[in-house]
Amino acid sequence: MFVPPVHRLQDLRRARPAPAIHWRCLRTTPAQLVERLPELGSVLYVPMRPDGTLLREWPRGLLVDMMQLAPLLQTRSLAAAGTITSEGPREWIECQDREGRGCARLHLLPDTDYLAWDRLLEHGRAVPGNRPSRRLRQPRPVYAKVLRFHARRLGGLVVLGAEPCLPISPLGRQVAGQIAQAEAVPLQLASSD
Repeated sequence: MFVPPVHRLQDLRRARPAPAIHWRCLRTTPAQLVERLPELGSVLYVPMRPDGTLLREWPRGLLVDMMQLAPLLQTRSLAAAGTITSEGPREWIECQDREGRGCARLHLLPDTDYLAWDRLLEHGRAVPGNRPSRRLRQPRPVYAKVLRFHARRLGGLVVLGAEPCLPISPLGRQVAGQIAQAEAVPLQLASSD
């Protein structure tokens, strides 16, 4: 039976394997992460749905000014990932807890400070392993939001905060939308009104 070439091309497109993801894992502490986050400028923040376990204990000397940032204080390792998609290259950091479960993802945007991104990844200590643990059920993402982090001192504490990033470049907005669509979560953008 003859199958026109157009149908074969469509079948090949559907059967195309997922792009390869390259991972690099680094140990870190919540304090090291909180110190480096404000340097990044705007990033796409994607917190993971908690699996019922709450933050067992707050890291000594650290607080968040909104509970949506609490997953970042669980971070004990960073899994830096990169891939090439049909829309272009993508880089993100998977923040992982003690057990290797994802707490949050930080996605590189065109508006992010690339040098600060590299410094964040240089700061940790490389560990064996090349991706988030597959033996653990990974939490699902909740939403995506373009944020700019800040840290301030309050007495003897460091308080991590964030605000919606405005303005965001048209390319940054487009990339954030593509990532949110790929993550299957709503993109929460602050209005410029």
